[in-house]
Amino acid sequence: MKLFAGVDGGGSRTRVVVADASGRLLGRGESGLANLHHASEADVCAHLRDALHRALGPAGHQVMDVGSIFFGMAGVTCQATSDKFRRIAFEIGFGEARIGVDHDIRIALAGGLAGRPGIALIVGTGSSCYGRNGAGQTWQTGGWGSLVADEGSGHDLGRQAMVAAVRMADGRIPVTALRDRVFEFLGVKRVSEMLARLYEQGIERNEIAALAPAVVELAEAGDSAALGILAAGAMELAHMVEANHSNLPTGDPPQVVITGGLGTARTLYQTLIRVAIARSIPGMLIPRAEFEPVVGAVLLAMQEAGVEMTPEVLDNLGAREPQPGSLGQ
Repeated sequence: MKLFAGVDGGGSRTRVVVADASGRLLGRGESGLANLHHASEADVCAHLRDALHRALGPAGHQVMDVGSIFFGMAGVTCQATSDKFRRIAFEIGFGEARIGVDHDIRIALAGGLAGRPGIALIVGTGSSCYGRNGAGQTWQTGGWGSLVADEGSGHDLGRQAMVAAVRMADGRIPVTALRDRVFEFLGVKRVSEMLARLYEQGIERNEIAALAPAVVELAEAGDSAALGILAAGAMELAHMVEANHSNLPTGDPPQVVITGGLGTARTLYQTLIRVAIARSIPGMLIPRAEFEPVVGAVLLAMQEAGVEMTPEVLDNLGAREPQPGSLGQ
């Protein structure tokens, strides 16, 4: 019996889930990042191998047992990048399997709305918005990389916090607790040490995004600067959804599902995002995600192989934990 695998390759980590033809989840695995814009092809291949081994190994399965696999990968915005992931898949051993590749927000939508048309908004290390209607037409807003997009993401919140901390230290804006939290995070005591810390030692995109939870925490405690950063981020995300809906209506009423670690955490930021979207698009439904994105990838792998998404299959995909092995074992 051939198995189905789904891959969620993000800017921080890679997740893999394996299921059988009934949708029963058999294993999970997790490893490092899999964005080819932020890691080498060799590193991405190694991380995918590791996550797959962790998902397949506990139940005694191998790569050759997988008949269909869908890769939902951050940074896939053109055919050339998609072809690289197909080459990696062949190198790992999926030469005989049906291989699907698309960006990670495709699987976020597939999982969030269980395959129904609608819009998905990813709010994680990066951000992106993707709509798909019943005819298979698609539209993307945002998600074009941290230099020109990623508004409202963890990276964006972390970067804006550092900008605010520098402006506070310069005396350009009033000082709040945010300044000292940023300095502590970076391991500096004064603004004059910032240049060496950021440009000589260097700082990765993931490190900057790791500052976002502190911004949320400070905002929840009433820090005015942190509150301003969250409010601006939420508005940018709402603009993404509004533009997506305007360019490609996906249903009546329209639905948007919010995914990504920062977007699904039940914090003040999640509330601000939902309120901003509701104000921008009256009547927009914002349901909780039915499945996590990696399960959406499995769903797409099954659909591409012709498996019918019956209520029983969907119920099985919604099981919270696979039996043979837990995450990362």
